[in-house]
Amino acid sequence: MIALLIANSLTLASLLIMLSSGLALIYGLRDVINFGHGALYMLGAYLGYSIALIGGFWTALVVSPLLLALLGIAFEYLVLRPLRGRSHIEVALVTLGLGIILGQALIFVYGGEARGVDAPPALAGSVRMFGLSYPLYRIFLIAMGLGSCTALALWLRFSTSGLYVRAVSQDPSVARMMGVNADRLSLLVTSLSAAFAGVAGVLAGPYLSVDPGMDVTMIVNCLIIVVIGGTGSIAGAIIAALLFGFVQVAGSVFLPDLAALAPYVLLFVVLLIAPRGIGRGRAPA
Repeated sequence: MIALLIANSLTLASLLIMLSSGLALIYGLRDVINFGHGALYMLGAYLGYSIALIGGFWTALVVSPLLLALLGIAFEYLVLRPLRGRSHIEVALVTLGLGIILGQALIFVYGGEARGVDAPPALAGSVRMFGLSYPLYRIFLIAMGLGSCTALALWLRFSTSGLYVRAVSQDPSVARMMGVNADRLSLLVTSLSAAFAGVAGVLAGPYLSVDPGMDVTMIVNCLIIVVIGGTGSIAGAIIAALLFGFVQVAGSVFLPDLAALAPYVLLFVVLLIAPRGIGRGRAPA
């Protein structure tokens, strides 16, 4: 039971890590909460479903994030830059409206029924480890989630562009005085965040299925994680996603009638102890 609980928690947390880290990146650099992030995740899932029907799961895992990255570039040029200098609530409402429009457009195209996506044949079986028989696809999902957050942490810590992202997130004015091109970094971060949403959407297909309400559910979960982790903190978002996954899975096992309240209880407890979240601020790492 304990091994299964930990494995299921890691599976859910891996999906949430990819989404919440992208959301935290944009906030850390642009000081904007992108309420349309859930719709990008939903778009990635439906694109993955369509592409998988034609070229298979692995093609979808490559093509869908690339298409979402291009959409992220368009989002940067058409939304974020024209709204620069506007209030947080105005930008948030615009992103929320765009997310609703995109979600409704997907429902119009694909219909209101849920779509099932099969795991690729190479990941269709189960493996036995630690006395537990566990689906191979979920192990792959855990590896993808933990691998992506490791790669993101290494990029932020050891690359020049990652150093610039951290600098702009901590003090934009000083970073610009030192010659850092914040607009170029924002373009990179926005496209990277959208690509993460695309990867998460494709991976969610065989795990959770593809359905019209997946955008709302996921954006609420990601917002809780970002607040618990400390808005703008990548390390905090990763830790918060792990906590969220464990609380959500444990709640569904031990208190199924109250499982929906478990994330909000976690949010209340963390903010009561650390009002700025686990990450204690906006720094991305």
